[in-house]
Amino acid sequence: MRGLNPGEKHTLVVAFSPTLEKKYSEILQVRAPKMVLEIILRGEGALPFVSSSHSRDLPNVIYALEKDVVSQHFKLTNRSAETVEYRVMLASHSLNSPQHGFDRVALLLDGHRDTQIHPAVGTQNYSGLSVFGVQPLEGSLAPGKKQDITVTFQPDHSSLCYTDRLTIELLNKCKVCEIDLKGAVPSHNMYLSGVDLLSVPIDSLLPDFTPLHPQLTEAEETPCIPLLVTLVASCKAGVIRPAVRELQVGCISSPHADKKSGEFHWDDLAAVHQQGFHLEPAKGVVEAGSSCSVTITWTPQSTYKPFEVVQVCVPLTVKSDEVTVYKVTLMAFVSSAAD
Repeated sequence: MRGLNPGEKHTLVVAFSPTLEKKYSEILQVRAPKMVLEIILRGEGALPFVSSSHSRDLPNVIYALEKDVVSQHFKLTNRSAETVEYRVMLASHSLNSPQHGFDRVALLLDGHRDTQIHPAVGTQNYSGLSVFGVQPLEGSLAPGKKQDITVTFQPDHSSLCYTDRLTIELLNKCKVCEIDLKGAVPSHNMYLSGVDLLSVPIDSLLPDFTPLHPQLTEAEETPCIPLLVTLVASCKAGVIRPAVRELQVGCISSPHADKKSGEFHWDDLAAVHQQGFHLEPAKGVVEAGSSCSVTITWTPQSTYKPFEVVQVCVPLTVKSDEVTVYKVTLMAFVSSAAD
């Protein structure tokens, strides 16, 4: 209660803080000795809507060479009618994150049966710093405005297991997106992706073991790296649909690379064709900063027997600042459960 003299004014401050997305209505009463003033208050709670372009602007894996600095960008867009505040977090920066070691142990104990499982925080720099960085870490977006988010990948050693998790959330703890960042640093500027995973996605803490062996002959100077590509053809109502896999042969654009482009070619394709496999293209040139898609198709031969597994090895030679030979095993079968 307070007095109000003739002609005097007093300001009432009304705050509206909705917790749900709905319409609210309330009556505010201002009482005097001889009257009651009723004020109808109406408000509508609206959830902020911020979209992210990371699914089309960020690559699945960022490739770089040791000590490179690679930046990728995506946008946040405020599609709501109110200004929103956001913050950007990396799991590697969170001391309370359960991913620090726990998911790695679970992954190893599980035998890595699910090849889609990856640790949120994987290999980081030897310096102790996170291999991924992000800017800005927080900010506000007016209605209809956009903000560029920059993700930086700066590795200090060779590894194919760099991972981190980037989370963007609003002030009300609503998540805008959660992005699994992946980086790979091969030993030279050419890489091959899209093959089956043959080991857990975690770097060993043990040093590489190099057994003593006699001097390699000229034919053995280039060791073969074993890889596996599995193709599953679907069978529905007695009709078999060919299996298709796509690999990527890429060339990294880096100031630390001696050559700025590379080439590749498949060998011994005649034996592969006899088993129903077709690889296209059989050879190609890859410019720095780009990749070439290689489509592998398997069509079962007329002599194919049910439940039979067809397997053949084919060498893939990749040349740039180094020569790498992959021994690619193509394994195929027919399944009624395949999509």
